[in-house]
Amino acid sequence: MTTGRYPWGPKRVLLGLGLAISVFGVTSTLLIFLVIATDQGTASSDIGDTFVKMREIGRFADQRLRDATEGARLHDPPEILADLDTLKLGLTSTLLFDALLIVVAGGTARLDFRSAVRLMKMDQYDVHGVWRPMLAVFLCYVGIAIYAVAASATGIDLLTPNSTLPSAVLRDDLALAMAGVLAVICAPIAEEVFFRGFVFGGLTRWGFWPAALLSSLLFAGVHFDPGSVIPFVGIGVVLAWLFWQRGCLWDNILFHVMFNGTSFAVLLATR
Repeated sequence: MTTGRYPWGPKRVLLGLGLAISVFGVTSTLLIFLVIATDQGTASSDIGDTFVKMREIGRFADQRLRDATEGARLHDPPEILADLDTLKLGLTSTLLFDALLIVVAGGTARLDFRSAVRLMKMDQYDVHGVWRPMLAVFLCYVGIAIYAVAASATGIDLLTPNSTLPSAVLRDDLALAMAGVLAVICAPIAEEVFFRGFVFGGLTRWGFWPAALLSSLLFAGVHFDPGSVIPFVGIGVVLAWLFWQRGCLWDNILFHVMFNGTSFAVLLATR
């Protein structure tokens, strides 16, 4: 159990969240500046739905016909595919943000690297306990599948979860490699250090459920997909439970690596 184990509390967590939001604002602004400065496109993901593509093409055909009839300048075709340079800049910005999340967590908690490693038991791991994250990944995928079916049955598009990794990365080897490093290595480490180690750990003074639910809501929110909020809150609670049980962040990182790795492998299979 992790109650009272961590020297920082809710006030430090609130400060860390404020700093994280500021860092996100800075990295987002930097991304926008680079996109404008390099004269790149603005689309970072493909229009994936067939009907959306058809509608865009239909509008373009109507506009071209109208332009030709009126003798006006012909409009440019719609941008159906993402601009890959913009996409790579976006992935680089996300990689930078993940690195800075770790810095924010350590700085706000006032821990040096060795102290953080020791406190979160990352200097040790009992491989016999690897079944815990493996079983948790399996159960979470089953839960997501059930949720997806239920969400689809409601007919409410807003509830349908979408991949947070753009399919446009499949069109470029470098973008695909960057996405793989981000999804399978950087995100699992950064997000677990920040949301479970720092946020959840600092809120455990309030007990498991308040800490788990609040940290999970924040975790779900940073993925910027309304349809993923409910399942990601569930996943966040599972991750909080893993950390609560043994206080070893490796369980969480391994879960995250396996979960994201499976999703990335499915994406690769569609290439």
